[in-house]
Amino acid sequence: MRTAPLALILGAVACLVALVASRRRGRWRGVLASPDIPSSIDREAFARAGIGSPGTPWLVAVLTDSACRTCGSALERLAPLAGPDVEVVEVEAGPHGRLHDSYGVDAVPFTLVADRDGVVQAWILGPPTAGDIASVRRVLAGDGLRPAPE
Repeated sequence: MRTAPLALILGAVACLVALVASRRRGRWRGVLASPDIPSSIDREAFARAGIGSPGTPWLVAVLTDSACRTCGSALERLAPLAGPDVEVVEVEAGPHGRLHDSYGVDAVPFTLVADRDGVVQAWILGPPTAGDIASVRRVLAGDGLRPAPE
């Protein structure tokens, strides 16, 4: 029995369950509330992998997999966020599996929005909705930042 296809199917089912559950709660699922969501990323590790520049104020990292049917559209919907202060990058599992593993990514598309210091300010699990994108725009504009830890 092949475990890779089974793991992919189980990951897709888990993603679907998470999406349905988050929509039932009626709030943006990008608010950091889950212990499984990284609170920070190593921007230097991303740069060493050829993904983004650590000097850019914002990194919108869209973690994808070549077998994912919705990942391309997720990247397309988030691409317009790119600008002089915002890099929108794809982190595909094939060439960047270590990054996926280091952050415990088991469902895609999974988007992390990190500031210059690598602090994750927002996240999206699954294809981004219009509301998700609006929330990320607010974060990038400085209107939706979560409070700094004391």
